[in-house]
Amino acid sequence: MASPEKKQDYPFVDIFDEDEAEKSFLLSKPTCLIILGKPGTGKKTLARKIAQLWKCTLIEALEVIEENITAGTEYGLKMQELLFGGQSIPEEVITKMILKKIESPEVAHFGYVLSGFPSLSEEYMTISEQIEKIRNLKLKPNFLINLKCPDYDLCQRLSGQRQHPDAGQIYQRNQWDSEIIDKRKKKKDQHKGEDEEEEEEEEQEEEDEAAADAIMLSDILPHLVQRPEDFLENAEARIHLYKDTMLYPLEDMMAEQDSQYLIELDGNKHPNELFASVIARLQSMGLRNGALITRLQNPEEELSEGMETDELFRTLSSFKIIAPRYRWCRSRWGRACPVALKEGNIVMGLPDLAVSFLGKMYLFSSQEALREFMLNPRPYLLPPMPLPPCKVVVFGPPLSGKTTLCNWIANKYKGKVLDMDKLIQPCMEEARKKVIEQARIDAIDVAITKVKNKLEIEKMLKEQAVIDAQETGSYKETDEYEESEATKPEEERSMEEQSRDTRSDTSKEKTDNSSEQEAESSVDTKDTTEDTSMSRTDGEGTTEELNEDTSESEVTADHPEVQALVEEAVKIAAQSPIMLPAEVYAEVLEEAITELTKKNKDRFPGAPEKGGWVLDNYPTTSEHWLVLSEKGLLPDTVVCLKNIEKNGIFLLRRLYLTNKDEINSKILERLTDEALKKQKEEEETRRELQEVLKLKEENQQPVKPAEDKYEKYEEVEEYSPLETEQTAQMQSVDSKEEPKLKESGDKPPLETEVIPQVQPDRTKGVVEPKPEPEIMLPEFPEDGFPDVPEIEPFKEKIKLFMHDWQILEPGISDSSLIQTAVLEIAEQTPETLLNQIVLVMEKPFKYYGWEISAEDLDEEADDLQAEGEADEELEEEEQEENDEDEDKINEKKRHMGDTKHFCPVSLKENFVLFPGIAEHGAIYREKFYYFSSPESREKFLENPEEYVAHKEPLQAPPLRLCLLGTHGAGKTICGRWLADKLGIFHIQFEERLQEMIMPKTEKRVGLEFDEEPEEEQIDMEALFQELGDSSQTNTETESESAHENESNKNKEMKEVVLTDEEEIIKANIVDNEALTPEVLDKIVPEWWTKEPIRSTGFILDGFPRTFEEAQYLSERGLCPDVAVFIQVEESDISDRLLPPRLKKWRDRQNKKMENKKKLKDMKEKIKEEKIAKRRAELLAEQAKKKEEVALLVAITSARSIVAKKFASVYGLMRLSVGDAIRLVLNNQPESELALMLKWHLHKGLTAPDELAIQALEVALMDHVCSTAGVVIDGYPVTRKQVSILEAMRIIPVKIFELQVDAKELFRRALIDKESTDSPPYPIHDSSQILAIQNSCYKKQIDAIRTYYEKEHQNWCVVDAFRSKWWVWNKIFEEVQVIIKQIQTYLERIREGKAASIADLCITPQELQSRLGEFGQYCPVSLAKKGELVDCSVTSSLQSAAEFRGHYYKMASQAELNEFLNAPELYVPPLAPHPLPSPDMLPKKLTMAEVKALFPKKAEMQGYCPVTYLDGKQRYEALVPGTIEYAVEYQDKLYIFESEEKLQKFMRLPEKYWNQKLPHKLPPIKEPVLLTALPLTGYLEQGIATALIKAMNEVGCLKPKFPFLSVKKTALLFVAYHLKAYNPRSSEYVRKKYKRKLEQFIDHCDLIPYLGTKMTRKYKEPQNRPIDFDHKLQMFLCLKDVDPTSG
Repeated sequence: MASPEKKQDYPFVDIFDEDEAEKSFLLSKPTCLIILGKPGTGKKTLARKIAQLWKCTLIEALEVIEENITAGTEYGLKMQELLFGGQSIPEEVITKMILKKIESPEVAHFGYVLSGFPSLSEEYMTISEQIEKIRNLKLKPNFLINLKCPDYDLCQRLSGQRQHPDAGQIYQRNQWDSEIIDKRKKKKDQHKGEDEEEEEEEEQEEEDEAAADAIMLSDILPHLVQRPEDFLENAEARIHLYKDTMLYPLEDMMAEQDSQYLIELDGNKHPNELFASVIARLQSMGLRNGALITRLQNPEEELSEGMETDELFRTLSSFKIIAPRYRWCRSRWGRACPVALKEGNIVMGLPDLAVSFLGKMYLFSSQEALREFMLNPRPYLLPPMPLPPCKVVVFGPPLSGKTTLCNWIANKYKGKVLDMDKLIQPCMEEARKKVIEQARIDAIDVAITKVKNKLEIEKMLKEQAVIDAQETGSYKETDEYEESEATKPEEERSMEEQSRDTRSDTSKEKTDNSSEQEAESSVDTKDTTEDTSMSRTDGEGTTEELNEDTSESEVTADHPEVQALVEEAVKIAAQSPIMLPAEVYAEVLEEAITELTKKNKDRFPGAPEKGGWVLDNYPTTSEHWLVLSEKGLLPDTVVCLKNIEKNGIFLLRRLYLTNKDEINSKILERLTDEALKKQKEEEETRRELQEVLKLKEENQQPVKPAEDKYEKYEEVEEYSPLETEQTAQMQSVDSKEEPKLKESGDKPPLETEVIPQVQPDRTKGVVEPKPEPEIMLPEFPEDGFPDVPEIEPFKEKIKLFMHDWQILEPGISDSSLIQTAVLEIAEQTPETLLNQIVLVMEKPFKYYGWEISAEDLDEEADDLQAEGEADEELEEEEQEENDEDEDKINEKKRHMGDTKHFCPVSLKENFVLFPGIAEHGAIYREKFYYFSSPESREKFLENPEEYVAHKEPLQAPPLRLCLLGTHGAGKTICGRWLADKLGIFHIQFEERLQEMIMPKTEKRVGLEFDEEPEEEQIDMEALFQELGDSSQTNTETESESAHENESNKNKEMKEVVLTDEEEIIKANIVDNEALTPEVLDKIVPEWWTKEPIRSTGFILDGFPRTFEEAQYLSERGLCPDVAVFIQVEESDISDRLLPPRLKKWRDRQNKKMENKKKLKDMKEKIKEEKIAKRRAELLAEQAKKKEEVALLVAITSARSIVAKKFASVYGLMRLSVGDAIRLVLNNQPESELALMLKWHLHKGLTAPDELAIQALEVALMDHVCSTAGVVIDGYPVTRKQVSILEAMRIIPVKIFELQVDAKELFRRALIDKESTDSPPYPIHDSSQILAIQNSCYKKQIDAIRTYYEKEHQNWCVVDAFRSKWWVWNKIFEEVQVIIKQIQTYLERIREGKAASIADLCITPQELQSRLGEFGQYCPVSLAKKGELVDCSVTSSLQSAAEFRGHYYKMASQAELNEFLNAPELYVPPLAPHPLPSPDMLPKKLTMAEVKALFPKKAEMQGYCPVTYLDGKQRYEALVPGTIEYAVEYQDKLYIFESEEKLQKFMRLPEKYWNQKLPHKLPPIKEPVLLTALPLTGYLEQGIATALIKAMNEVGCLKPKFPFLSVKKTALLFVAYHLKAYNPRSSEYVRKKYKRKLEQFIDHCDLIPYLGTKMTRKYKEPQNRPIDFDHKLQMFLCLKDVDPTSG
């Protein structure tokens, strides 16, 4: 196999995804245009046409006024009131309405075409303020369309407009002027003679036009009137007002606009031509027009709300379709209202409120929602919509993970968990306080009553005891106690029982011994109390009775017993459950949701206002659910967590593990109690036995041994406490080892086992010992739990939840909009549960598929029928074909899915292209998918998104090819060649079978591999003589290999034991027996499933060979892409399969002749080299001759050829000045420009350059020039033309100068003159004219070349002496370079990167206006080195770049590359060093500027600061500077030794500027005193500069004062000038003489003024200039006046 090359994906679908394209459109900015131009140029007409076709919103003053009045808005009512009152609408109202319209939702979607703004009226806002408003618009205009029209043409058009007073329609001059109509008819008559073929086609149109002209002239013309604003003088006034007030601000705004988005049009063209030019320009920029929203409503068919969703969408998809077979598609919103979903509510839309947008259907819940969507659908469809609002309720039993799942869901949707237990807690506390307070109040009364009753009973008992004592005289304690207990009142018993009931569970589970001890202690206490009370009764009879009466009457709430009873009642009330009404829960939830709604939009961008909550621990009953339903707080999704598998063992085990300590302690406690109870019963039995034995012994023995018995009894008594103590110790040990018991469930270790105590023998009168019971936890499986009574409470909780859910579930199911997800939690992680919930929540907002049904086939048939009716030719072709072909054609017309006719499930899961079956088809997103089986279709419909393409096309599997054919057909050769060519694997099936058995057979098996007799050897010596040493070596090697083969063949074969599988393979190879499917399963499938063959592809050579093998591939789904059968003739096969001996013989013959052939080849090679060398020399001579011949036949004007070549290859327009003039004369004969050109041409004059360039500008407005480009042929040819082109902003991107000498030029002219292709008319091709033209060209071309090379660097010189093909290739290469530069510039600027502006024809003015923060200084040098590198020394832009709308110049190409890679690092805010302020920048001075600074002295006494610092401030480094190299920095003057030192200072001024000179300086040359100089020297050094300036001024002005001589006037002027500009004079004196100088000049100007204005003939005063008389009087007054006086 060849080395695998880079794989090429073969996508099934286009790379453009529908959803991505829709998202891109929704995020894109709508097209916004502003149409500018003079009044009357047709802005409104063009705007209306663009808005109608491009689906934009037309914003124009009149349109906005009518819209507001019709809609009855606040502005509309106000305007209506003003109009009814006869008042005009204020400009403020109109401006506000226009700005409000621009910011409306409708404009945000459709864009706008703005016309008439800014307006000429400055009543409310000035022009500058209006333009500033446009700049600050939220939706800034993409395009500025400027309609340019000369003033004369525009005035003629406006003055020619007429209006029908009734209809209000405006007619142009060419529609009502009879003369123009007649001219048009004459032109048509002329064209009739020329175009006879088209006469019949246009005959009907001409008749219609003639009828319209007749109606115009007869009916409409007499009623037409001219509006006052269309009067010529009024039109001129409006145009002049526009030019004076608006033109210049608009030009500034257009200069800021990117030239790509500035469209300039010729206003003289027809509106349809202008409209076509604009549309062509917009389409060439790749812009999309606005997307309309279509109402899907059929008045003939009513749609009911109860329609099924599928039926509804089938019905709606056929309404108002754009073409057959292109029905409206279903959206991800399904039937849900997008507007309501954006607000956070899932509401189903109504069938009558359906629309289509971007090819998809949407339904809306109300008219208001539909209206909002129609205005601007973007915010409702942009991501993340459609998104569920996240209103979720999670139910689940304890420890089912519902709280964790709530948090996961809330985190997924950036929402909040609302835990009802926490929310209701404040209400619970408040209710509990009320209950406790009420219980306290009620308990006080009851307690007081009980205490009083108790006291009365005690009193009665005491009295009865006294009476009994008096009667009997004595009594026993026990009897009294029994009587008191018997007579205890029931109230007291009930109070005691109540107190016992309120005890904790731990006190209830005390042992019987402790309870008996407490009972005995209580009895003892009561007995003591009774004794005390009885003793008091005996001594104090009457006194105690009085005290008891008093105490009984004084029982209050402060009584101790009352307080005790009250506190007991309060405790009971505090522990009692609080039940709140369901309305309280709903109100608390509503408040929490309302508070959450206020912060909802901060969850994530585009989040809905409502939703974003997950409810936990609520609702618990159906009553709560009903209250939520009434308040509109129902969730969208209800999640129920259950554990049904294995009877809930998973949840019970989780409950057990969570409460393991508590449950194990209860288990141990229960087991301990049972053991103690059993032990107690055994002890009682033992005691009874001991008592029986004692009694028996007492009866048998005399009284003496009684003491021994007593001693033994004491031993038993002493032993009993010891045993009790040991038992307690054992219990403590058990309690310490409980954790180990709970974890292991096994028996305790030996160290903790209880060792039974040995008791004395029973024969000695002591009870026998009994071992302590062993307590162990019950054993249970690792994945289970102990099934003990302590688990029953948890089971009851789970049963309680299931019971509540069964009651609540029907109420939830009644709501059709609520989705219920019942999830099994066994063996599930929170992530998997979350994914299942998300799938349920987002399923309504995903595309879904369905099986192909009869309705789908009927719809397809209807669409095909409609398409056939629309296309009659196609219908005729279909009628000629039979039914089977018709079905195939219909299937081909189907909109197939991403995998075409292949099964997407097989492609995704098996990476195999399995052809699907149409019967097993499905539809997903209105596209058909075929499947290999119904099971694959079910998989696809469950989750179709898994099997279709998303952000990139599906990856196609590699090529899998089966190559079939008989032996000798060439399968292996073709397969290997093709595999090497395609870079895939080549698999030879039979070779693979041989490889599987060769490890055991050690050789190939088969008839063709049997041994054959050896051939006779060749005479090696003769071969050696012929072939030489090298051949001898090869022969020896072959002989050695032959001997080795012979030895291998002679080896004895060992017996081989093959497996059953290998035996089957061997039988297949030898006897052609079939391979079983089991054997094939181990060989074939791995080529489709295992890497690297799976992803690379293969060519399978020689498989399948039989029908059974082919059927095997089909059953296993192993489909090759191509099966190639190579068919050959039998004779060819016999020729290919020659005996091996013949082949070997041929090999020997080939080797024998090898050296001879090499020698022969070498001789032939040398001969061929000589021949080739000689042939090359001859070809070179012939080529030279041919070149000379080509030059002889070359035509004169190579530039015209190149221009035409450009126009034909690139689709550009070739344009010369003559073409431009002819274009204006032919297309706009009535325009001012055409009239002026005709005047000059009719006079026999040359068209002036100004008019010619105006014609060129008009021609450049053609849409071909503005979109494809233009080639200007032979222009400009003078420096004046260059200046005019620059003024008109016509700058070529590249200028090519074709250089050729005069001799070659004349030769080419002679050839052209003799050519037969010359035009029929005479041309200026004489040698004299060519000589003059060439001379003028040579004279002007240097200045033109210098200008363009200096200003734009776009000049390129091409040697035109070469052939035209060489010239074309040279120019083509240059143009490719500049186009690539422009494309790179546009791409980088569009991506927000920095881009080089070299060769982009940036003018110096534009460069200066758009310089960045660093001006002409290099930002890279300043950032990296801290150097101020001034790049203004060169005008070249080769190292300049644009970033964020500003230009930056770099010092060199290296700095430019660094800037282009990371521009953010070198501009604010990341730039490390900002550019200093202008006053802190060094300024290079000329010698004149240095002298002008006199008397300012140079710093450092004129020494060079750079030389001094670089010389380490040594004495030798003090070198005086030269005034030629001077710099001003921080208002100080520095002079330098050389230009190099000056540049160092300019780069690092902070380094060199602040230095101090040493005390010792070099000696200064003594200067010559100024007064010691001669007069000429004194004047030269003192006032030479001032005198030269004064004399220069007087020479330029040449003043003449009235009535004075020229000499005196000049002397006075020089004197005034010296006084006015004397730097040593004070400011006041200079200003004084400056005023005198200005007055002197004004008086001198009187003579030229009067000379030009005064005529020989007398003029009346009203015909004279306004200031003529005044200046004449002033002139006369200057007679005899001394100018120096006053």
